[in-house]
Amino acid sequence: MLEKKIKNYIPENFSKLDDAWVVGGVIREILIDSKSPIREIDIAANVKNREEIMEMFTASYGKGNKVNKKFETIRFHDDEINIDITYFKKDIKKDLLRRDFTLNSIAWNRKNGFFDPLSGIEDIKKKKINYCKKESIEDDPVRILRALRIALKHNFSLSSSLKKEISKKKHLITQFPGERIRKEMKKGFEISAFKFSKLMIEIEIFENLFKAWKKTKECRANSVSKMNVEEHSLKTLENLEKIIACPKKYYPGWGEHFEQLDKPKWWIYLGTLLHDIGKPKTICINGTKTTYPRHAQIGFSLIEKDIENLKFSKEEKNGIETIISNHLRVSQLANNNNTPTKRATSKFFRNLEELSMFFIFLDLADASAYPKKVSEEILTKNHLKIHDFLFDSFFLKKEKIMPEPLLNGEDLIQIGYEQGPLIGKTLKKITNLQISEKITNTKEALKYAAQELNEK
Repeated sequence: MLEKKIKNYIPENFSKLDDAWVVGGVIREILIDSKSPIREIDIAANVKNREEIMEMFTASYGKGNKVNKKFETIRFHDDEINIDITYFKKDIKKDLLRRDFTLNSIAWNRKNGFFDPLSGIEDIKKKKINYCKKESIEDDPVRILRALRIALKHNFSLSSSLKKEISKKKHLITQFPGERIRKEMKKGFEISAFKFSKLMIEIEIFENLFKAWKKTKECRANSVSKMNVEEHSLKTLENLEKIIACPKKYYPGWGEHFEQLDKPKWWIYLGTLLHDIGKPKTICINGTKTTYPRHAQIGFSLIEKDIENLKFSKEEKNGIETIISNHLRVSQLANNNNTPTKRATSKFFRNLEELSMFFIFLDLADASAYPKKVSEEILTKNHLKIHDFLFDSFFLKKEKIMPEPLLNGEDLIQIGYEQGPLIGKTLKKITNLQISEKITNTKEALKYAAQELNEK
């Protein structure tokens, strides 16, 4: 089965080489599930084969790129596959012993079949994840997240000895490159954001990555619930994942429209988990009343340094900040007890852009994460009407709520106005007047702009 799955990606002459092996994750995945798609292949070969291997893979894939300085790993790739090649000087056994887990320490080639010195195949049968050597986690604590990801993906369990080493060494993870931690987190969240988060929280590694998280265990989620912020945040994430998986179940009247929504990016779920991170810092208890003034506004500042250390992209960082800072936006519209104005509605969609639909889902997920009595007090009929109003505005009246701009900055600069913040402010005013239908065409917009800019 293995040979059949990989033969289309490996040059034909590769199997004739002496001491060259397919290793690692691809073997694990095929042994666990023969239907598993192949996206990565790792090869370990005796250094004496370097020249011949480089020649045959370059002929098939073009020039390779170095992706790991320590092991001098070369990657060849196309649109379907990544192939990583490393070299050893002595024998394949030593190469396998340095790897992370026994189920990743299996080698195969056509001449010898499987070579499995650490009984990784047996561990796969037992659905167990075990280290190759006791120092495995200390050598690379990022392997903790990889173990959780593999366990989650295949419903495996960690061996007791591995759990013990994780408990002892998990604090070391922050000493390792943030981009690797972020990459493993992303992979785990893309399998199941809620389940992966739950695993990280259970082994207490999440609080090593986001130091403010520890306080969420000690802080009540609201005045009347015994639930703490950690429990509430996890439940909110679980709810959001369910809503996004099948939004028409929760909003049957809008089912067909949800098909046009893009698949949410992984950091939307991380932002959801962190949405109440500001509550422990802002909690204010006055008799029986508990409030958290400005917790949404200050929340991101508590994790910003952690986000930077983990080398999140600008899009990810800004997205998480938007989610934390604005997670109350829908409930604020709903609590007004009046239908939002066109201007308020337009501002909601313009500020939140492609995330706007997920904020409606987040509002439902957040409120539903409290005990039933509390949820029902929040999610009144009037509150849920605002959800329908926002869906209606977005799906059916988008042109009126977010009309195409009549002017842009370049238009005004070309007719002689000086570039600067005043132009931006003027354009915002024109947009608001356009939404309220007080300005309806370009001529009127130009006239208003002239009045504003000439007066200054």
